[in-house]
Amino acid sequence: MENARLSGWQFFLLAMFYVVGTTFILLPGSLTNDAKQYGWLVLVWALLYGLVLAGFWLYLSTRFPGLSIVQIAVQALGKWAGGLVSLLYILFFIQIASWVTRNLSDFMRINLMPRTPVSIFNIMILLVCAYAVVKGIESIAMVCELLAPYLTLAFWIPISVMVKEWDWRNFANPSPFHPWDTFLHTKYALAFPYMEAIAFMMLFPFAVRRIKFSFLSGIFIGGILLVITVFFTIGILGVERASHLIYPVFIIFREMQFTNFVEHLESLISVNILLIVCLKLSLLFYCAVLAICQLFQVKERAVVAYPLVWIISAYSLFFENIVENVDWINKYLFNYYTLYAIVIPVILIVSAWLRKKGQSQERETAT
Repeated sequence: MENARLSGWQFFLLAMFYVVGTTFILLPGSLTNDAKQYGWLVLVWALLYGLVLAGFWLYLSTRFPGLSIVQIAVQALGKWAGGLVSLLYILFFIQIASWVTRNLSDFMRINLMPRTPVSIFNIMILLVCAYAVVKGIESIAMVCELLAPYLTLAFWIPISVMVKEWDWRNFANPSPFHPWDTFLHTKYALAFPYMEAIAFMMLFPFAVRRIKFSFLSGIFIGGILLVITVFFTIGILGVERASHLIYPVFIIFREMQFTNFVEHLESLISVNILLIVCLKLSLLFYCAVLAICQLFQVKERAVVAYPLVWIISAYSLFFENIVENVDWINKYLFNYYTLYAIVIPVILIVSAWLRKKGQSQERETAT
């Protein structure tokens, strides 16, 4: 395994940008459509759910200190059953990476270069991410540190300018609020992005110190940023308009105007989206490559990373268009992610507990 070390600050930034990732461009429109003016409230309870899940994964990691989720599966379940579970997680990381790749490619094609084939975007993005993966997790973390000030200022300063377009009447929509029905229709907000953060169990062994605080605070701050983004989207665009847009945040930047000479800042948000999504994709790509290397004892990441570019690129073409992608997320994502984020970790904890209990009984018998 790579002999890398991540500081608490680096781990915090990785977790925060991972949570924000593709979520802030895709989720506001869907949430506003399903929960109306209460979309930001959905993200509040989704954040609480994400923090509980993160605490659960941290507890699992304390039972197997210094091991990734792949190594934990092999140790807790044995070579064959653990190997099968590890293969499932490898497939899971590749799937998420392919969906993130497609999300970014669709965004670039729809808004910037409509005549460019999606596959061209896929290969270009993935080759860059593969290079980052070969360089290692420390390099990805340092790039994240370098970009953090720019990404923060370049997003929130323009958004704060658009507060002049704020209208509180956008929150006075007469739609009734039914908490249970709203929860059922928006449970995808629990999976995307919080259940995807199970990938960080591949990175826990690299954290030097304050892993619990860094991971939980990164998820918390990322979740708060998502809540604020949806709140601003509703307040500026209104429920009716935001719910009919695939990328409402992009539209806000497109219609933004500082002066008569500075307007149409969609290129700024496009650069932000490209950088943030590439950071998330690099992390997922790295987790997939690291899992393969650990399971099959491959020493060189490049041997795995570059061939994986073509697999992820091909898998990302599974959906015909962004509409099919969003529809799948709304209907099936939560149920699918539950297996990897909750069911398998519970099995690993129970298996570890049973194995520990059996060992203690054997020692008692021996004495």
